[in-house]
Amino acid sequence: MPEKVIVSWSGGKDSALALQKVIDDEKYEVEGLFSTVSEQSLRLPVHEVRENLLIRQADVLGLPLEIVTVPENASNQVYEKVMKRMFQGFKDRKIHKVVYADLFLEDIRAFRDELLKKNEMAGIYPLWGLGSHKVAAEVIEKRYQAVITTVDTQKLDKRVPGTLYDQEFLHSLSPDLDPCGENGEFHTFVHDGPLFHSPLKVQKGERFETLSGRFSHVELNEK
Repeated sequence: MPEKVIVSWSGGKDSALALQKVIDDEKYEVEGLFSTVSEQSLRLPVHEVRENLLIRQADVLGLPLEIVTVPENASNQVYEKVMKRMFQGFKDRKIHKVVYADLFLEDIRAFRDELLKKNEMAGIYPLWGLGSHKVAAEVIEKRYQAVITTVDTQKLDKRVPGTLYDQEFLHSLSPDLDPCGENGEFHTFVHDGPLFHSPLKVQKGERFETLSGRFSHVELNEK
């Protein structure tokens, strides 16, 4: 009998590929997605994608999405309390494993695993160790359509948000930048691909900045 899992969902290309890998694996049964958003802005932290677009993504994927709100600039203690409540809800539904799309950052995985262990849960990392170049190539090969939503302006030009994540974008990256943005260089939003029942039509709005210009974003709206 397949094991029930839930997927941590950022709305980006890596989350989409991780989701596809567990859906394709007969060992697992995906019960849904969950995202954490800022209690104040109702946006995904750093990515700055609005909650309503995450909900629409889940709709066209045909999966339920649980939104968890976290206070802005929450301490680790507050964050862990929020996550404990969420994990308990999963366990009540006999879900004991969470799927994450991390590629290689050991400190982030260690933080996740420690928090999961405290809550008698465990993590699944279907993209771990594959390598960023392979993951990027697979995203393109499987024809996921994604747009760059956010860049770290210390690493990429502030005008990049709104650019498509495609071969042209990958070729434009300098060799010191990760092609999946795993070091925080950029973030994406997926609006079509093999798992989508229909494309999510989005249009680009104005660019805006956060953290005194450190991050540049593009406002996405559904057409």
